[in-house]
Amino acid sequence: MNTHDRLYHLAKEIDARVGAIEQAASSGRTTTLTWTIPAGLGTVTVDGMGSLISVELDPDAVETQTAASLSRHVLRAINEAESAASARRDSLIEDAEKEGIR
Repeated sequence: MNTHDRLYHLAKEIDARVGAIEQAASSGRTTTLTWTIPAGLGTVTVDGMGSLISVELDPDAVETQTAASLSRHVLRAINEAESAASARRDSLIEDAEKEGIR
């Protein structure tokens, strides 16, 4: 195989790796994550970037909470969901990068 052919194959390999990483990043951005609010209060859902999509509360469980307690639980769940979405996105990208190294 001559130098031109080797460079061509190397460029194709690089393109495939970049494509896999871009696909992982895209998947990480668009996949939603639903997180349970402690005390059985409900769930929060964020997108892959950690942006809040929805908060669903169980009316019966909410009645047992004070406003301050409820807000702390919901805020903590949102923060944890955001962090988990970010970690999952980073992990997908890292896994795609490792696949390309092999």
